[in-house]
Amino acid sequence: MAGRIPDETLQEIRDRISLVEVVSRYVSLKKAGRNHLGLCPFHAEKTPSFNVSEERGFFHCFGCGTNGDVFTFVMRMESLEFPEAVEQLARRAGVALPQREHDAAAATARERLYELNARVAGFFRDCLRTGAGAEARRYLERRGLSAQTIERYGLGYAPATGAALVNWLGQQKLSQNDALQLGLLGRRDGGGLYDRFRGRVMFPIRDRRDRVIGFGGRSLADEQPKYLNSPESPLFKKGEGLYGLAEARQVIRDNDRVVLVEGYMDVLLMVQHGVPYTAAVLGTALTPAQLGLLRPFGGSDLTVYFFFDGDNAGRKAAVRAFGVCAEAEMWGKAVFLPEGHDPDSFVRERGAAAVLELLENAAPLSQFFYDSVAPAGASFGERARAAEEVGGVLARVKNEVRFDLLVREAATRLGVSEDVFRRARRGAPRSAPAPPKPPAREPDAGWPKAELALLEVLVVDRGAALTVLERGTAALLSHPELREAAQTLLDGWELAGSADGAIARLAPGLANHLTKAVFESAEMPAEMRAQVADDCIKRIEEAANKRRRLQLLERYKEAERSGDAEAVRATLADLNEHRRREEVRHG
Repeated sequence: MAGRIPDETLQEIRDRISLVEVVSRYVSLKKAGRNHLGLCPFHAEKTPSFNVSEERGFFHCFGCGTNGDVFTFVMRMESLEFPEAVEQLARRAGVALPQREHDAAAATARERLYELNARVAGFFRDCLRTGAGAEARRYLERRGLSAQTIERYGLGYAPATGAALVNWLGQQKLSQNDALQLGLLGRRDGGGLYDRFRGRVMFPIRDRRDRVIGFGGRSLADEQPKYLNSPESPLFKKGEGLYGLAEARQVIRDNDRVVLVEGYMDVLLMVQHGVPYTAAVLGTALTPAQLGLLRPFGGSDLTVYFFFDGDNAGRKAAVRAFGVCAEAEMWGKAVFLPEGHDPDSFVRERGAAAVLELLENAAPLSQFFYDSVAPAGASFGERARAAEEVGGVLARVKNEVRFDLLVREAATRLGVSEDVFRRARRGAPRSAPAPPKPPAREPDAGWPKAELALLEVLVVDRGAALTVLERGTAALLSHPELREAAQTLLDGWELAGSADGAIARLAPGLANHLTKAVFESAEMPAEMRAQVADDCIKRIEEAANKRRRLQLLERYKEAERSGDAEAVRATLADLNEHRRREEVRHG
């Protein structure tokens, strides 16, 4: 790995890694409101003061002041430098690190692809509303989708002509080469271009940051395959996405549960009928990478419910799912649907109450797995073979607490010693925790309080960020470091949808101060944060106006002293205009 690691790559790692899961390897954490609490690993304490926010991706110890993100934590615990911590976490998250120093150009190209996907999604939505989309609209109506669901998930239609998108891209002067790279277009043997999706209802697939990474298309005729997904591209990786996750992320976080189904329509009908925390695996075999996408929404508290068919194939899928859950270090429960039903038909026929009843009665995947590999009355040889199979699965579990629980359960169910599974596990010894480092200095006591308080709100409140952007308040901050920090936080909100990753780019003292504010300001009611932001903005604007007035007065006096009549008239006009604006602002 050479050169600076791009911010986009660091954010992707944060997105795929659960801070609670990482910290739980070293610290016993308990849920405390929206955060987790435990004894600080960086200083001796008897009363827990070490807070971890999964939602924000930060930790902070109110005892010793140590704080930071997942990279900081691993650096401290494993005695690593920043690039080494990034490499370790990137391997765990399955994120490829750049090898050459062309990060800025690559990031720009990637953003261009996201923008193209978003524009194409809009094209498909528009096509659904036209006369050509009438058959697609009738199909969606027959399937029971409401107009609100269609709008919320951005469903569209790809015309059957075979060149509608090709022509539209040309009209819009958008890159056909980029569209080829994303798998939106194909190239014929003769060199001509054609639409890859034709005559299909289109389902935009979004990532957790609400960016369109690919599409799924459902044929309206007898064309095979019935469902066609985007091919692998710089944005879309098979087995690394979940349909509906962007729309369900907040309700998943609020309920600490997610229901995983197989297809697009299953998601849409489940959500529409009252099971909002539903997502789909895009018709692919379940992968650890897909489960890893869910970690930041609940960490160890999140329960994943898998819907399986009630036949033999469904039971085999449940056995495989346990192995994937073990590797991804996620808890899973198995829900078996009555014969002849899929989630779509079941929820439409019986409603959300019946689905919730299935969830409440769902058995842990581990229990189903043990019952399957070693059913009651299994012979000695069958139990021995089962123990070998179970040992191979459990060896993939890295979390010590989870491994211990699963080993105890396996030993009891199979009637073998726990040592069988412990010996089968391969685990490298951990490095000793790094000695505590002195905390970075606190922000300068001379910094304007209103400016620092505004930054404390900006790190957690999107509404405040939008207000500051609209009013241009960031440019009015008097201290250069705070002014630059405000712009960095605003860039984070605009580009990444949060200021979490932006904090790491600030000076250490200010970054530490604002990390602490993440925990304190986040607990403040939204209306109170809005009031604080409003008060700070007014005080900052007042101070900026005062500075501007004093500057104009000083310029006026200087012009008078120099005898420059033109400068006197111009400065006097500026002063009068400034006073007029102040009178208008104050009513």
